[in-house]
Amino acid sequence: MATPLSPVLDCTEFAAVEGRYELLQDISLDHVLSHSVIPTYVSSVAVKYKDYLNAGDGSRGHGKQASADSTLSASSLDRLEERLNINLKEERGEEEDNDDTPSGYKSPRGGMMSPGLPPKDLTSGRLSDPYSQFGPAPPMQQQQHGLKSLSRAGSYYSQGGDDNGSSQASSTIGSSAGTNSTFVAKITTHENLAKILANRTGEDVYLFWNTGRTFTWSGLGQKPNEPLSHISFTKAFPTSHDVNILTRSCDHLDVIIGFSTGDIMWFDPLCNKYYRLNKQAIIKDSAVTMIKWMPGFESQFMVAFHDGSILIMDKERDDNAFSAPTPPNDNIFRVTRPKHGKHNPISHWQVSKKPITAFAFSPDLQHVAVVSMDGYLRIIDFRNERLLDTFSAYFGALNCVSWSPDGKYILTGGQDDLVTIWSFKDQRIVARCQGHQSYVTGVAFDPWRCDERNYRFGSVGEDAKLLLWDFSVGALHKPKAHA
Repeated sequence: MATPLSPVLDCTEFAAVEGRYELLQDISLDHVLSHSVIPTYVSSVAVKYKDYLNAGDGSRGHGKQASADSTLSASSLDRLEERLNINLKEERGEEEDNDDTPSGYKSPRGGMMSPGLPPKDLTSGRLSDPYSQFGPAPPMQQQQHGLKSLSRAGSYYSQGGDDNGSSQASSTIGSSAGTNSTFVAKITTHENLAKILANRTGEDVYLFWNTGRTFTWSGLGQKPNEPLSHISFTKAFPTSHDVNILTRSCDHLDVIIGFSTGDIMWFDPLCNKYYRLNKQAIIKDSAVTMIKWMPGFESQFMVAFHDGSILIMDKERDDNAFSAPTPPNDNIFRVTRPKHGKHNPISHWQVSKKPITAFAFSPDLQHVAVVSMDGYLRIIDFRNERLLDTFSAYFGALNCVSWSPDGKYILTGGQDDLVTIWSFKDQRIVARCQGHQSYVTGVAFDPWRCDERNYRFGSVGEDAKLLLWDFSVGALHKPKAHA
């Protein structure tokens, strides 16, 4: 097994048997305070711009490829800038919807909101931060004059005035849109966003991540202190998000975000549009612990909650009041489907009495592996909604889970400081990997270094270590056959 180097705080590269690993980018956002319990969750998505660039010169129909220095035509650029522009004067005069009653929810197909629209918050009487049991959240950074904007200065935010309160103009590279919303405090976009998107060629990689009460969209290789878009929330903490790979395109991205208040937000950063689901806890009053798009579906997603339940929802459907029956036993997997069939949720799973920490879909798009604070790994046939198998951790809760690219093995990590390898076909543990000195918080296979006989995977933990592991199928222990 590969043994990593000793941890170094400012390490930018390390050596391995097959070569050297270098740090590609180090992103640090000033004045963005993290939460002591809710971790930073990062995802990436690659988008090809070739077809979009060719659309301006009519070469798409002829199958021609764009050259390296291709750019959008002037008319295309104007249309893109117009779409990305936030017209606050017009939008502030409208209301997102009527939140006085659940029936006031606006259909996602008929009423998408842009950042300037003021969505009302209906969290009165509900738990504003279910994670408060773990201690107080860090205070939000107070800024003068209310609005913040992106700046070329060393800090991520710059105030509109100096310390004495004078309205001194600053050199900015972005625009900040304050809202009347009690959920979204502000959306800050790069002022040259349209030109940045228009001048990109080939394939680009976008990064999305949450820190504290903020959600950030950036481009890989871009200046770390100049993100493309930055959303600040008033009360809720983003806990998980996912980008729909099936529907991604050069001018459209479906991003789904879950929050500590139970709210769910659909967000398209390219169109600057968003809307909320599960408002006023109409479906579930519990913190979101993980959210992912359903593989093979354009609009359906799966969301796990702090109360041990899982919902299957559709971003194209309206929400409707829902109450799931309480299962008689803690370990019973129970599926409830609403009778109406035309609103969210599509289905409700009661998986555990303890919080669900993570889940992962299998490569065959048939199964989902779920881990939770009760220390169990559950394998569920999500197409037929059947519990297939249940495994127990060596000790404590399980925090993370991942499938091998061929679907033969499942990795889990948890509070036992171990990385466990499970054989899905044999339904048993094949190895427990010791190397971390604290909770294991993330595991993942390297698809480029996995074949039928040898596998490479990585793990990270609260000991601030990234470990790389290799295992061979031939070296795994096989129990002796009975006489």
